[in-house]
Amino acid sequence: MEEYFHALGAKDLETVCRITGPAFDGGMKECRTLTPMQFGMFSDDDLKKLKAIRVDRAKLQSKGADKVVFPPASIAPQIAMMASDPKTFTMAWRDGTWVVVD
Repeated sequence: MEEYFHALGAKDLETVCRITGPAFDGGMKECRTLTPMQFGMFSDDDLKKLKAIRVDRAKLQSKGADKVVFPPASIAPQIAMMASDPKTFTMAWRDGTWVVVD
């Protein structure tokens, strides 16, 4: 999850889509189309915070050996968008790597 947020802050499209592509209905193609628009929504301060995000592993919720839930309280610092619309992320082990599935 940290790798995803750090890649988002660095506007690293390939890494972001490798991690989140499975969550898109249109897969990698849709991710590569929509994510650059998301990059444009972040302020310089947001980008800095995204690169600094850390996950508090003690607050994660294991859903078996292949699924982990990241509640909003496990992620800090949060950018304004995350604080105003808290989102729970779910990652799953797929094809030898962790990916965001929800």
